[in-house]
Amino acid sequence: MRSTLIDDILRVPPHAAETNPNKRGNEMNPSIGRRFIARYFNPSLDFRVRLFNVLAIGGIIISFSVAVLGVIIRSGTVNVVTNIGIMALSFILLTVSQRTGRYQLCYTLSIAVIFMCLFPVLFFSAGGYHSGMPAFFVFAVAFTVSMLEGRNAIIFSVAELALYISVCIVAYLRPETVHFFESETDMFFDIVVAFTAVSLVLGICMFIHFRLYNDQQRKLDAQNDLLAKVNIAKTEFLANASHEMRTPLTVISVNVQTAADILEDMGEAVQDPTAMELLRNAQGEIMRLARMVSGMLTLASAGEGADKREIDLSALLRGTGNVLQLTLQNRGNTLVTEDISDALIVFGDADLLSQVAVNLIQNAHVHTENDNIALGAERIGGEITVTVRDSGTGISPELLPHVFERGVSEGGTGFGLHLCRTVVESHGGRIWIESEQGAGTTVFFTIPAYEGQYGGGAI
Repeated sequence: MRSTLIDDILRVPPHAAETNPNKRGNEMNPSIGRRFIARYFNPSLDFRVRLFNVLAIGGIIISFSVAVLGVIIRSGTVNVVTNIGIMALSFILLTVSQRTGRYQLCYTLSIAVIFMCLFPVLFFSAGGYHSGMPAFFVFAVAFTVSMLEGRNAIIFSVAELALYISVCIVAYLRPETVHFFESETDMFFDIVVAFTAVSLVLGICMFIHFRLYNDQQRKLDAQNDLLAKVNIAKTEFLANASHEMRTPLTVISVNVQTAADILEDMGEAVQDPTAMELLRNAQGEIMRLARMVSGMLTLASAGEGADKREIDLSALLRGTGNVLQLTLQNRGNTLVTEDISDALIVFGDADLLSQVAVNLIQNAHVHTENDNIALGAERIGGEITVTVRDSGTGISPELLPHVFERGVSEGGTGFGLHLCRTVVESHGGRIWIESEQGAGTTVFFTIPAYEGQYGGGAI
């Protein structure tokens, strides 16, 4: 057996015996380091998870170091045992959080047990405020604010502050409760170790935080650039599609109207009522599709935040009302504009704001017959409020909460009110509706009054 074993060894090439162990060692060490980093500091992990891992590992190292230092400088059994307990608890919480994923529970236990129970024990057993413990108190509050969320962060951080102030007051009023260091040198080493450890851990945490922030900022910038390009492409597509669709729609509309006129000229004896009805229906659908095409382009323009400049909104509203007067007469309606104040200046896109007024007035016209439609505007504080009021059929309670959603309509295209909301909000305003079924509807929208705050000119 011995000769066989010796022969086997001798058969191994000399260079292999020299290089393989070192090569294996060089491969294993980076592998262990990579596995450690991947487990505890992987960039895919949540920031709070990585922060907790830093603190837990730091707690293990620091507590062990302070325990050894306590033995050397004879800081007392309580101090050494407490540090060993913190080291053990940090290791347990680190392991449990990795295996179960219950990080919030581990955060809370760290704060409640280590910071609020064991830290005060260390304070009294290792020099009180003549030690490095006040630095750890600062560290504990910073950790709590970083790890917890919302109300829990406020409650625990305030409780810690109250606790730490209380133990300092007790140590001041009753110094006999504090186990002071035996020499100035011992106190010096304790303070140096404390602020060094706290500085390193907080520095690492801040480094991770800002690195994560910078990474996210770069990703956000790249996404914004991509979205801007997509938005431009979308607007160009809608503009091109709208232009290409308008031409055939216009041709079809003209042909349908021409056919209807020919039938009317042929007299009642030749007219076919069914054919006339079909032509009227076709013309209505063509006009509806044309409005949809126009609405798509307007929505795209509103999203782009097009050419904004100083506008006299009162003049714009009166001009829009005058243009629509003839249209309103088809159903016996009259537009009343006496409630529009003078010199209402806003900063916006005149075409888009005019489209909002047109849509709201036409909506009121569709649901009103042989009555007045009131258009008003006045300045209230820093806003200009525009109202369109009718006494028509109103909006059903079921539909009212959804009227500004795209595609929601009572017989229309479903684009009008959605477009109005998009335009108004793109101008920094808001829009809402008050309506009672059978008793009319009032639409309100606001636009910030312009007082030169945008520097004037187009943007």
